[in-house]
Amino acid sequence: MTDASDESSFPVQSWPIADGLIKMIVLLSPGLNKITIERIHGEERIVRVLNLTYVPLLQSPPLHLAIMVAKDSPLLIDCPPGKYASISTGHSSIDAAIAKFRMTAYMWQALTAEDMRMKGLGRRSFRFEEEWAADTTSREFVQGAHESVLHETGAMRSTAKIHIIKSDRTVAEIRDENVAQQNPRARHKTRLFDWFLQAIDAHGSPLESSGRPIVAGLILDSHFSSPKDMILGHAALGSHQPVGVSLGMMGSHLTYAWPRFLEEVSSCLLDTRVPGTTVGNDNGECSTFWEACAIGQGAFLHEVGHAFGAPHTTGIMARGYARHWPRNFVVRTAYCGSLNQKGFVVVDGQTDNFARWDMGDALSFRVLPHFWLPGDQRLSVTACRAAPVLSSNETDDELELVVSCESGIIQIEWNDEEEPTPSLAAPAARVTYEGTALKSRFDRAVPLKLKVLGFNGKTRVVPNAWRVLSSPSSIRIPGIQARLQKRSVMTKDLECGKEENMDQFWTWATLLTRREEDGIHRVSKVDVRTGCYLDGAIVHFPTGDRVNCGPRVSKRDGRPHSFGGHAAESICIPLDQEIFKVEVSREENVLRGMRLHLTNGTAGGALSGGGDSPETLSLEPQRDERIVGFFGRSWWGEHFDCLVEFGIITAPRDLVLPDVVYDMEELQNTDGGQDLNERKSLYGDDDSSEDENSGSDSERNSDDEAC
Repeated sequence: MTDASDESSFPVQSWPIADGLIKMIVLLSPGLNKITIERIHGEERIVRVLNLTYVPLLQSPPLHLAIMVAKDSPLLIDCPPGKYASISTGHSSIDAAIAKFRMTAYMWQALTAEDMRMKGLGRRSFRFEEEWAADTTSREFVQGAHESVLHETGAMRSTAKIHIIKSDRTVAEIRDENVAQQNPRARHKTRLFDWFLQAIDAHGSPLESSGRPIVAGLILDSHFSSPKDMILGHAALGSHQPVGVSLGMMGSHLTYAWPRFLEEVSSCLLDTRVPGTTVGNDNGECSTFWEACAIGQGAFLHEVGHAFGAPHTTGIMARGYARHWPRNFVVRTAYCGSLNQKGFVVVDGQTDNFARWDMGDALSFRVLPHFWLPGDQRLSVTACRAAPVLSSNETDDELELVVSCESGIIQIEWNDEEEPTPSLAAPAARVTYEGTALKSRFDRAVPLKLKVLGFNGKTRVVPNAWRVLSSPSSIRIPGIQARLQKRSVMTKDLECGKEENMDQFWTWATLLTRREEDGIHRVSKVDVRTGCYLDGAIVHFPTGDRVNCGPRVSKRDGRPHSFGGHAAESICIPLDQEIFKVEVSREENVLRGMRLHLTNGTAGGALSGGGDSPETLSLEPQRDERIVGFFGRSWWGEHFDCLVEFGIITAPRDLVLPDVVYDMEELQNTDGGQDLNERKSLYGDDDSSEDENSGSDSERNSDDEAC
C-alpha cells in the first residue's frame, strides 16, 4: 500500500487463496490509498491496482475501547502453553491484550462495513477514537517498538485508542465466584457490569456519562479456575442507555486466541491446535484455538451489539458467530473440533453465514450517528423509534388491512415469504391489502403470519393477521350509514394472542365530547399518567367532569380508582385545536407511555417514566377523519392496573356526532366488562359511577388546573 506520494503507508501483507477466491483486510490511511494486489502462480504474475480515497468522519461519535484492570492486577491474561512461543508473555501480557483487542476491533469494523454493503446499506461502520501512538496492527510495527525504531518502521501513526481503566476492586473481588456469570449458584451475576460502569465513571473524559458514550469493555483479570472448573471474572453483558453510558462487556479468558496484528488473522482463524486444560472451554465450544478465537471475538461483538441497542434477533445477536465467524475473513475454513467437521471453501452468497447482522439490527444501526454517511437523510426522533402499525379499515364494500410506518416500510413477509415490494430501494410509507385478495392467496383456516420491517429497523410480527382483520374495527351508529373507526396499540403478548382471560382486564371507552343540558362540551385537558408503566389517562371537561382511561374502581376494595405516575403530564386542548396523533410505547405485557400531539404542534405526555426509549407506535386518523374518542383495556387487579391496549376512535371529518352516540354503552367507561354486582358483597355499599370523580388526581389532590 502506498499513498498519493507513492510512499509506503502499510507493510506488505499476504493472504491465502482457495479455489481462486481471496479475502483481505486492508487498513486505510486518510487520503488516497494505492492498493497493489499481486498474485504469483508459478511463472505467472498478475497485478491489479485499486485506488481508494478514505475520508475519516471525525464528526461522528466513536465506539470507545476500554480495558478494566483490578487495582492489584498482575496485568496478565490466561494463556495456554501453546501460545507462549519464544517470548513467554507474547500472548499474555497487557501489551498483548491491548494489541489483540485493537486488532479484534478493526475486524469488527471491517465485518460490519462489508455486511452493510452486502445488505445494500452502503459501506458504513462505526469508527474508533484514535490517538497518535505506536501502532500494533502489523508485526513490523510491533518489532519496531521492541527494537526502538518506531520512526523507521512507520509504527508511530494514528491508531485505535485503548483506555486502561483502573477499578477500585481487587483481583480477588473480580474473581469471586459469586459474581461469575457462568456460576449457576452466583448471587450477583451482573455485579461485574456495575463495577465496570463505576470504573468508567471514575475514569472521566471522554467516557463521561453526559457524553452518552458507547463502550466495548474487556475485563483483563478474568481467569479459569481449574479446581473449580469455572471461568471467573467474566460476564458477557451489554446494555444500551440513551442518556448514559452504553456498555458491551466481555471477559479476557479467550483473548489468548485472538490475533495481535494483521499477519496473524488467518493463522488464528485456521489454528486447529487444542487449547488444553489450563484455559476455559467457554460453553463447551472451544475445542480448537480457532474456535476459541471465534467464540471470543463474536461473543464480544454480540455484547457490543446490545450496547448499540440491538436485541436478540438473528445472526450475530443469536450466536451465529460460534461456527461461522471465520467465514467473514478466510476463504477456506479449518477442521471444527466441536462438531468433528472438515473445513471447506467459503463462497459468499452461497455458503451459509450467520455471523452477520440481522437486517433489522443493521437498519437500526443506520439511524445512529455512529454509522452516519454524508448524504444520509436524518430521521426525526419520532421516526427513529416508531414501529410499523397494523390496522383494519372497513370501507363500504371491503375490509382492508393497512400497514404503515413513519420511517417507511422496506419489507413485508407473509408466512416467511417476502413480498417483491416494498423494498430497500423502494420503501413505502403505507401498504394496503384488500381482505378478499388475502383470502384468495392464503387459507383462511391456517394462521397467517405477517412480518413488517421498517426503514428504522423496527419489526412488527403478527402470528395471525386474520385476527387483525376479524377484530371489530368499526362501530355502527344507529340511524345513519356513517361508522366510527377504531385503531389501537396493544401489548406484544396481546398482539400474539396471549393473555386472553378477559377477567384480567377492564374494558373502557370515552368520547372527547360530552352532552350536557346547555349543549356539547369538548375535552379541555388530558392528563397522561405515565410512571413505570402507562397507568392510564384522565379526560377532563370544562364542566369539571372527568373520565378515566382505565378502571373506574379498584378490584381489591371497590373504591374509586386513582392513578399513579411519577412522569405524569397534562396537555390542554384549546377549542380551535384537535388531537391529530397519539404515540404509544409498549413492552410484552404492558404499555409504557403515551404522548399526544395537537394540530398546533403542541405535545404532552411521556413515552417512558425511566428515561429509556421503548418501542413506540403511532395512531393517526385518515386524512378525511378526526379523532373523537379513546378506547382500550387495562389490567384489573394486576400490574398496578396499567394499560394493555390504547386506541383512538375516529369519525368522518364532516360528521356531527348525533345525540344517540352519547347513549351508546360501547363509547363509555361503565362496568369495564365485569360483573360489579356480583362483587358488591365484597365491596360494601360503594355506588361509584362514571360521573363521580373516580379518576381524580391522587398525587395532586387539588381541583382541575385551568387551561
